[in-house]
Amino acid sequence: MTVFSYTTGDTIVALATAPAAAGVAVIRISGPRAWEVGASVCAPLENALPRKAVFGKFKLGREELDEGLAIGFRAPASFTGEDVVELQGHGGRAVVQAVLDAILAHGVRMALPGEFSRRAVMNGKMDLTAAEGLADLIAAQTDVQRRQALRQLDGALGERFEGWRRSVLNLLAQVEAAIDFPDEELDVLGDPALTKGMHALMGDLQNALGEQAGARVRDGIAMAIVGRPNAGKSTLLNLLSGRDVAIVSDIAGTTRDVVTSMMDIGGFPVTLADTAGMRETGDLIEAEGVRRARKQAQMADVLVVVVDSTVGEEIDDDLARLMLPGRTLVVMSKADRVDMDFPHQITVDGAAYPVVAVNLTDAAAFKRVLPSLTRMVADVGGLASESALLTRQRHTLAVQEALKALANGLKGMGRAGGEGSVAELVAQDLRDAAAAIGGVTGRTGTEDVLDVVFSTFCIGK
Repeated sequence: MTVFSYTTGDTIVALATAPAAAGVAVIRISGPRAWEVGASVCAPLENALPRKAVFGKFKLGREELDEGLAIGFRAPASFTGEDVVELQGHGGRAVVQAVLDAILAHGVRMALPGEFSRRAVMNGKMDLTAAEGLADLIAAQTDVQRRQALRQLDGALGERFEGWRRSVLNLLAQVEAAIDFPDEELDVLGDPALTKGMHALMGDLQNALGEQAGARVRDGIAMAIVGRPNAGKSTLLNLLSGRDVAIVSDIAGTTRDVVTSMMDIGGFPVTLADTAGMRETGDLIEAEGVRRARKQAQMADVLVVVVDSTVGEEIDDDLARLMLPGRTLVVMSKADRVDMDFPHQITVDGAAYPVVAVNLTDAAAFKRVLPSLTRMVADVGGLASESALLTRQRHTLAVQEALKALANGLKGMGRAGGEGSVAELVAQDLRDAAAAIGGVTGRTGTEDVLDVVFSTFCIGK
């Protein structure tokens, strides 16, 4: 990943809409010279009121480039907290480039990825988690992703981290009382209320680490389709995908590598993976495919085991070892060729697994298989659609760092009463915990952290 070096105080410009031919394009300018430069390109803006659109010609000197609307925003009442101008013109590539060149000719520079959002964070218009929520909202492909990103943009995750930070600061205030007033003989470190407060906070942070739904919604849920050769795995992948993703053949061992397809199941982004048929083989290429199939199954959040009903219902030991209770669906394929009543579930090693018996070449099979998969995916996603969850690795690392600092503080409290030197060490541990948590929202941290976060954003946001 490329990490950009950002500067502040100058004026920047970028295309805020998609870089493709369109009916309308929005060019955003932000910084101390935004109105001056905007008015030089679109003269009616010079006497316009903030937040009032004006129509005019976009020019470079006397040359007419385009025509459209110009809207200005005065600091701090703007997205970035700076003076901002937006020019809304036609979206042809040549038109957009001509207007950008006209703006750049006035000493403005092109914005770096995420620079508008970065300035919004630096100017207190949003915290860092809200900015990440904005990026996720732009990238959202499913309804659950959209809702989660919107909650984060609205500040739900930032408020959660800020609540933890305030809790740490309250604990810190109690410890610093013993440092600031040593003559009062306050045995703060021996106060059960302080220990109880630290344990409660650590429990809350530990619970947050156990929540996987936020990351799964953002990054997607992995679903692997496994089974013996020629059981119908590729046919199932094509059925669920609604298109021919994998090659289907009566020849066993046709699929030798992992074939993937993305789809929306119950609002969650799911990566479907068709794998090589599992069997002992002397073919080195097929054997590598089987190894990859096992690895894919081990990494999966949801597993679909396809069993050829024409050869019986028994599941081989190598497949049974991969099955996940509560997260595995057994699909009995080629059910139209067998004259028997299929069970609704089977028991493997003491665990019960739901069974769906279908003819995978029949389009109606989709409606038979999908409800079971939807329930499993929703279970894996958990309360993602209702909670403010950790969505990025840096969130998780910050919570882990805070837990480590709090654990060190508790250990120090167990070594002595209210002695000043011990209290100072515990206070430092609490400051470290507050800094780790505050770094997630941007309340504390370094420029380097902000540079890394915003380097992943798109230009113009």
